[in-house]
Amino acid sequence: MRQIKIKGARTGNLKNIDVEITKHQINVFVGVSGSGKSSLVFNTIAAEAQRQMNETYPSYVRNRMPHLMIPEVDRIENLSPAVIVNQKPLGDNRRSTVGTATDINPTLRLLFSRFGTPFVGYSDVFSFNNPAGMCPTCEGLGNISTFRINELLDMDQSLNEGAIRFESFEPGTYRWKRYVDSGLFNNDKKIKNYTKEELELLLYSPEMKPPHPLEGWYNSSVYEGVIPRIKKTFIQSSSKLAKKYQPEIQRVTQQETCPDCNGFRLNEKTLSCKINGKHLGDCLAMQLDELKLFLEQLKPKETQQVTEKIIQQLDYFCQVGLDYLSLSRETGTLSGGESQRIKLIRSIGSSLSDMLYILDEPSTGLHPQDMEAIGGLIQAIKKNGNTLLLIDHDPAVIQLADTVYELGPGAGRYGGQLLGSTDYLEWEAKQQLIPPLNRKKRGPTTQHFIAENISKNNVQNISVKLPLHRLLAITGVAGSGKSSFAEGLRQKYDNQVFYVNQKRIRTSSRSTIASYVGVLDDIRKLFGHANQVAAGYFSFNGKGACPVCRGKGYIETELAFLEAVRADCEQCGGKKFRQESLSYFYHEKNIAEVLELSVTESLSFFSAEKRISDKLHWLDKIGLGYLTLGQTLDTLSGGELQRLKLACNLDCREKIIILDEPTSGLSLKDTQSLINVFEELLNNNNTLYVIEHNTALIKEADWMIEFGPGSGKNGGTVLFEGPPEAAVNHPDSVTGRFLT
Repeated sequence: MRQIKIKGARTGNLKNIDVEITKHQINVFVGVSGSGKSSLVFNTIAAEAQRQMNETYPSYVRNRMPHLMIPEVDRIENLSPAVIVNQKPLGDNRRSTVGTATDINPTLRLLFSRFGTPFVGYSDVFSFNNPAGMCPTCEGLGNISTFRINELLDMDQSLNEGAIRFESFEPGTYRWKRYVDSGLFNNDKKIKNYTKEELELLLYSPEMKPPHPLEGWYNSSVYEGVIPRIKKTFIQSSSKLAKKYQPEIQRVTQQETCPDCNGFRLNEKTLSCKINGKHLGDCLAMQLDELKLFLEQLKPKETQQVTEKIIQQLDYFCQVGLDYLSLSRETGTLSGGESQRIKLIRSIGSSLSDMLYILDEPSTGLHPQDMEAIGGLIQAIKKNGNTLLLIDHDPAVIQLADTVYELGPGAGRYGGQLLGSTDYLEWEAKQQLIPPLNRKKRGPTTQHFIAENISKNNVQNISVKLPLHRLLAITGVAGSGKSSFAEGLRQKYDNQVFYVNQKRIRTSSRSTIASYVGVLDDIRKLFGHANQVAAGYFSFNGKGACPVCRGKGYIETELAFLEAVRADCEQCGGKKFRQESLSYFYHEKNIAEVLELSVTESLSFFSAEKRISDKLHWLDKIGLGYLTLGQTLDTLSGGELQRLKLACNLDCREKIIILDEPTSGLSLKDTQSLINVFEELLNNNNTLYVIEHNTALIKEADWMIEFGPGSGKNGGTVLFEGPPEAAVNHPDSVTGRFLT
């Protein structure tokens, strides 16, 4: 068989490794989080396959495509075109849904335009993203934002005192001046004393030229009420500014179903067109298994050509355990595992062969019961004559491998070596030598937390009695109600519950470990105080930046339609700082040398600085001690990002902490480090609820609560409560069968 041959791979932490990968097989890459799996599979093989494929396009097309960096490798032979199925979200645009992301919506629109009655128009009329089809009230979003006036305004204050309670409208800001300089109000008058007309003018007025503005008013300015101004600037805009102010928006508004379209997003005319008594909005809102049944029951032969492809796609959704979703589900609400499976579905029906399929942890978000179906799909892709490269930690995925490649031995600078390649049975035999997870369970407790009438999505009016100061696993098949229960719990008991969800960290080449955990400002202040200079001199994003590379550490040369060439900056030697900044020292190290310290080394270096060491403690405890303070977030693996996020959210005492799939991207060794963190949190009188599919961790829990029996409408019921070992022989427990 032909092989993909990689010679001298040095991307990321890879140590100049050589690898030969047999084509038309399933190849699984394993190792601890940060060992170099992503550097090899994604940043070397996938990047080069995509880059070479892009070079086949005309230069004017390439110039409009993403420019991929050339991986650090001597050569790669026998590459195939790559299909990359990663865990990146499908997008958080509110107009993007499961239906639009999978292109099922356009086919359904065609179905209704051809066969719906009465005839109301062609395909575009059935799009909620087109003015011809969208509901004019909610503009195709399905819900409207209503403002909590008592949150937006302090009725006991005047405009001069800061009555508008919204960030960037504080006294002295230019937005505040739009109101006090308008000449429309008595700026010292309490809002509670406003007439109805004055309040209407302040809150809802459309754009207008004030007749008698004060001296500070700009002639080119127009006056607009607070609410329409906030809507335009922060709600209807998709800018970075709008994203920044999302917490403020959530505080002063509440979402309500649109009263005119009842959440279906479409206008009255479009919703009047029906097939078998259902309009398009009904179909988009159905669970996918229900929609499949509805389409299969359509009688006319003419519809078969249109519905056949949809039914096939819906069948794939059901096979991978996503039957509980609806086409109207916004992509921004999907988990990483759900997003990845949807991307996988796009590839299943393809007749292309000799492709390279690269999958990032296909087991993420899957209950053990669903793994058999995923395995079948992976095997089907192989049978089509394709090569698969998978990164995963789940034995249910690894057992599919024809060859298992292990990287390590450690993470970060301690990894990056190819430890060997074997078949699954040989790899499994080696795993028997690794100690299992080790946790001393805590016995029964008389202290409990009673959660009453929790309602969210498919979880309705659930009341449970949960042990306090214990590790509790929340289990169940995908879509059974685990996250809905957790979110409902957080909303009802906000002061007692701290919820760390699965939302991914935004990565950037300008954001470092030190800046993300919040110690960089403290370090800069220490340098400034020790050297009697401004702290800004120790920022590579500010005054301290090297003037040549502007704090990047490298120089990138654009070569028109060719790939950019990147080289270390000769001025700063890749250190990012200007020479003056590097001439100042703190405890005999300059700022660049401090940022090169690992987290573990930093704990010793800053042992006298409690503000810094306290923030770094959890990083070291959770197993990320090998990361350097100056390492940028865009270089981290998925498992490292997951633990980084957890570590920054665990400085709690006497809280109920909910963690959504904390073992994502973690090996057995990494999971043991996580359990050690759990024990410290429990010792601080916290209670830990973990939403998990990882049976190894579930077994170590003190208590387990399982939702089911199915997904979506077929879930939301508590099937089991008790110690995990008691679930093994419980007749209603689905998870229990996998805990033996």
